[in-house]
Amino acid sequence: MSNKFDMNITRSEALRRYVIGTVLIAAVLISPMVPAWIALFACYPIFTAMIQWDPANALMQAAASRFSKDVQDVVFRNSTSVS
Repeated sequence: MSNKFDMNITRSEALRRYVIGTVLIAAVLISPMVPAWIALFACYPIFTAMIQWDPANALMQAAASRFSKDVQDVVFRNSTSVS
């Protein structure tokens, strides 16, 4: 049985998110020209990497799953009705 909160981020994707978040925070700390609010964007990839679950990714997977089921229904309905 699948839980809605199963991990949907692989280790390599989590590593990329850690790196992106760290780079964003470092850019804010090092360069005075980078706005401070950019560091807020670093919170999302770092947090989703820590819990290994991304709600945006889950929504896209659910939409893709629903779309593929709809396509399969149309394809199989049309293929079975052709005689």
